[in-house]
Amino acid sequence: MKKQPEHNRKNVPPQDTAKAPKSAVSRSMRTRAIVLAALFVLVGFGAVVYNLYQLQIVQHDELAARAENQQLADETITPNRGVIYDSDMKVLARSNKVWTVVASPRDMAKSGTNINDVAVKLAELLELDAQSILEKLQKSESNYQLIKRQIEKPVADAITAWITEYNASDKGKDTPVAGISLVQDAKRYYPYQTLASTIIGFVNADGDGVLGIESYYNDTLKGTAGRVVGMKNAWGYDLPNGTYEAAYDAEDGNGLVLTLNASIQSTLEKYLQNAVDQYHVENRAVGIVMDVNTGAILAMATMPDYNLQDPYTIADEALAAQIAAIADENERADAKYTAQWAQWRNKAVADLYYPGSVFKVITASAALDSGAANLNTSYTCKGSITVAGRTMRCAHTNHGTLDFFGGLDGSCNPYYVTLGQMMGAETFCNYMQAFGFYEKTGVDMDDEGTTQYVPLERMGPVELASSAFGQTTSTTPIQMITAACAVINGGYLVQPHVVKQVLDADGNIIENVEPEVKRQVLSAETSATMRELLTRSVNMTAADGKTLIGGNKTGYVAGYKAGGKSGTSQRKQALKDEEQTYYSSYWGFAPGDDPQIAVLVMLDTPHDEQGTYYGGRLAAPVVQSVLDEALQTLGVPKEYTEAELAKVETAVPNVAGSSVNAAAGKLRESGFNVDIERATGDTVLYQYPAAGTIVPRQSTIILYSEDRSESGGDLVTVPNLTDMSYDAACATLKSLGLNVSEKGVTGGGKTIVVTEQDIAADTQVEIGSVIEVTFHDTTVLD
Repeated sequence: MKKQPEHNRKNVPPQDTAKAPKSAVSRSMRTRAIVLAALFVLVGFGAVVYNLYQLQIVQHDELAARAENQQLADETITPNRGVIYDSDMKVLARSNKVWTVVASPRDMAKSGTNINDVAVKLAELLELDAQSILEKLQKSESNYQLIKRQIEKPVADAITAWITEYNASDKGKDTPVAGISLVQDAKRYYPYQTLASTIIGFVNADGDGVLGIESYYNDTLKGTAGRVVGMKNAWGYDLPNGTYEAAYDAEDGNGLVLTLNASIQSTLEKYLQNAVDQYHVENRAVGIVMDVNTGAILAMATMPDYNLQDPYTIADEALAAQIAAIADENERADAKYTAQWAQWRNKAVADLYYPGSVFKVITASAALDSGAANLNTSYTCKGSITVAGRTMRCAHTNHGTLDFFGGLDGSCNPYYVTLGQMMGAETFCNYMQAFGFYEKTGVDMDDEGTTQYVPLERMGPVELASSAFGQTTSTTPIQMITAACAVINGGYLVQPHVVKQVLDADGNIIENVEPEVKRQVLSAETSATMRELLTRSVNMTAADGKTLIGGNKTGYVAGYKAGGKSGTSQRKQALKDEEQTYYSSYWGFAPGDDPQIAVLVMLDTPHDEQGTYYGGRLAAPVVQSVLDEALQTLGVPKEYTEAELAKVETAVPNVAGSSVNAAAGKLRESGFNVDIERATGDTVLYQYPAAGTIVPRQSTIILYSEDRSESGGDLVTVPNLTDMSYDAACATLKSLGLNVSEKGVTGGGKTIVVTEQDIAADTQVEIGSVIEVTFHDTTVLD
């Protein structure tokens, strides 16, 4: 026996080994063995229990999924994404069947497929690189390699035909093509490509909406995928002939009918893009057309836009070239990413701007409605006003004494500072909140911006003053037009929206989106008064006893008695030697007596060649044109004044073959003037402008008694009209036998001058030709 260590001996009693019984030793050893065996059993059993727990409880879902994946072949059936329509049921977005080409290199290796032949042919049909395809096909342990997504039916048919032909050939009998599958998928099509691109948005490669309506209503549109489930054998191959196969049908997505009108949308985009090109707008232009009574958005655009069918390509070719020239790959990728998001961004909903004087319709209506001011409230403008040591200037040198209408018409900043002071900060802020500026509109679109404003607790005299004329509060265009519509629709703040109906996959209506009134902001009386003031500010002429002094008149629309308000605001205070940049905007509505629609246009940083940046000069003509065409699209009849009727454009009647006297009489009855100086015979054989030409009434029609159909009429040289006054330009054209079609601000006076003419100076044209001349008012400073 081994000796105990010395230090332990004194604590161990002495053992008499000679006298210990042998049986006792054996029992002791057996006991130890049993205990050890029991311990081994317990430990082993515990390990088994633990592993069973891990397998059956903790890892159950994972292992079940792995087993299912090994035993089941599962193919997804892509549902058709819902169709998006405009309000007239024109298709704006729809999905069609396409196919995805996939390969199973394992199946190809098992069948002895000549993968070189396959790679070359697929590269030819799919317009891909053969080497890249071959590298995928060489992965012989793989069951799945994606070759190309979303191929059209003709290409899919060509692949199927080639495989059939190849396998029937002598070569194919030895090395048949196997393992190539065409999986049905869906591809999104946008028939109008660029139309309403920032509103509609697009889908990614997986068919999910990325932006716009496609994103906001993704769950409604996308439907539910189906499945085809079959059994696999022990080697992972599908069992033949559909053995143990089950199909679960896909549920197609629901469709959407939008409030957008494709014709009005096209009109808005056309005139916005014209403004971008003409005024060299740096940061894009925004436009919204809204039903003033329901909040339905009839059109919304940010220009320039992009192609929904090819959204990742930079639409601005000059910018795309700049990006392509960046040498560093990472910098180039970052620049492209930034440019893509910039062109996708819906500025009408997402971006903030200073509304400037357009906001004065809010201040004016709040002052009237609260009783702080009335139509006789007067103020003498001396060109500036000082508040708490801060001088705030008027755009004009000085207006003199103004009443309430004069302050609105002249867009006098000091007048509106005074209105803000008369209301006080609390009342002003209460109306700001009532008009919705303290919350998002809730329009059914992604990424709506939040108005930045000065809250009541921080609104001192200076903040109140600048807020009152629209320079401190920054808001979104959708917020501004929604609030402004409440000023003229009876005083109701309505919910803006772009979806009118939800349809099931069969086209049945399952939901109608009803107009929602959030609250009444103004009394009906205040709203009616503001409506009258705003229409008077656009339509009143010198014949009414007072000349309009502001930029509102530039939104005039013949036959519709439009109302409106111009706005110009600084983007930010320019630093020394830095160019000051501006937002130019205009909000208009029509008809004035019973408003149906409103239009807001904002040009972000225009660079007009004449140095003009005022909303009344740049944005108002866009609103004018959009209102005119949109109301005609909606079938709203025009009601002309006598003065307007005299200038209405109409078709020239056909008088060729008539006697000179009869022809002249017929033309005069139709409202035209007649020149018979060249009609020396008895019968009219040629007229100019020709029959059917659309010209303004009171235009002069030139009659000839000789046939000039081959040679044309007498010629005259078009003069340079730029900067001529209205009266001088009209007189000059008349003296040359030319007719004028007036655009922009019209009427007499030296302040109305020519800015454009559609036929260039020094061009030779026939006498009687119509020259389209655009005028603007040099007094417009807002």
